[in-house]
Amino acid sequence: NSLVVIFIIMYLEALNLTGIPAIVILPAVGVFIKNSGHSFLTVFIIASLASILGSLTYYLVSSRFGDSIYNFLYNKFPSTQNSLKKAREVAEKYGAKMCLIGRIIPTVRTFISLMAGIFKVRFKDYVIYSSLGILIWTLVLISLGYFGYIVSSMTF
Repeated sequence: NSLVVIFIIMYLEALNLTGIPAIVILPAVGVFIKNSGHSFLTVFIIASLASILGSLTYYLVSSRFGDSIYNFLYNKFPSTQNSLKKAREVAEKYGAKMCLIGRIIPTVRTFISLMAGIFKVRFKDYVIYSSLGILIWTLVLISLGYFGYIVSSMTF
């Protein structure tokens, strides 16, 4: 089922395991909604829930192993160093609010769950701020694909 595939892709994307960022995936999901006849709300909820669950998984793992993961990524993948540094700066400056702010900054959002785990953001605060950021990000990007497709299909 295509909705299960969307769930799996978004869950894995939240864990940084797809290699394709949400900024690419979610507009494509918007186009999919328009072409498939699925409900916008249903797909939005599925994509959001998958992202939230994936982020919670990443947070829980990083709260336990965060420092080791951070050091591994930083040393093993030099191309991630700037993003990791930026995420650390945001974490230190904004604390739990980074989970909301960071979810809507493309290079930072990749590492927000890792930073929240490393800096031991309270779980309740993490869930609230991160979920809100995920909902905003998902809605905006799916809408871009959905409404962009509609506009591109119009005859002028």
